Amino acid sequence: MGELDGKVAVVTGTSRGVGVGIAHQLLLAGATVVGCSRGPLPGIPGADDVPGGGQRSAQWVCDQGDHRAIDEFVGKVVDAYGRIDILVNNAGGTVPAPHVEDIPELVQKIQGAPRGGDDYERTVLFHSFAIQMNLISPLWFAIRVFRQMKTQEGTGSIINISSGAGHPAGAPTLVSYGAAKAGLNHMTRSLAEEWGPKARVNCLALGPTMTDNFRSFVLPPDDPDGSDYFQSVPLGRAGDPNEVGRTCVFLCSGQADYINGTTIEIDGGMLPGVLYESGLQTITDLL
Repeated sequence: MGELDGKVAVVTGTSRGVGVGIAHQLLLAGATVVGCSRGPLPGIPGADDVPGGGQRSAQWVCDQGDHRAIDEFVGKVVDAYGRIDILVNNAGGTVPAPHVEDIPELVQKIQGAPRGGDDYERTVLFHSFAIQMNLISPLWFAIRVFRQMKTQEGTGSIINISSGAGHPAGAPTLVSYGAAKAGLNHMTRSLAEEWGPKARVNCLALGPTMTDNFRSFVLPPDDPDGSDYFQSVPLGRAGDPNEVGRTCVFLCSGQADYINGTTIEIDGGMLPGVLYESGLQTITDLL
């Protein structure tokens, strides 16, 4: 028997990276997992490699910048599976920028933010998009899922995926993203206080985590395995998406029923801010 047998989980941002690792670990623990992404996919990538994963998973489209799309998505999950026990607000992210006051067109394009008519508008839209996708959309999703959870028996589990960029020490090169993640940490505590005992709300603040995007946009071309980059991380390496997933399983399992409103740092013991300057090199080289 898996720790999460019979549980229905929603994980946002499961087209790649950390979201896929989370989805796989929830599937391995026995949960049914519904993932979402901005574009259509035949299923959660790699779900068929998990025993029974193909039968206990689905991947649907949801534009998280549209509260109506979130409402429709959650309603569809409930219609199909009858309930929602777990929400992992994973979707988000951004691209580091050399100067907060002037976002280059290439950085805006990589992030996927709306295009601006001039330099100032492009910069404003870049930052508003980062806050929307990393703070406001997770709040919308949490509200909509809790409206379902409070009608069910038992206690639901909501996990917000945050970042070390939200640390009070600040986040140069990631100003709007860091501000959004700091807000997400605070929002986690506030929702936990409002929504207990019908739901527990916790947060994971990630340090560098090895994904395809991390390799492409953070690790310098002359240090592809990160041997130099990770000298500032006490464990000497990046995190793995499956490690994030296993922590999600723990928080959703019966082993963590009294953990509520907390933010757990998964960063290998990294000090705040030590990697921001080196993390800019790849973007700077592209520019």
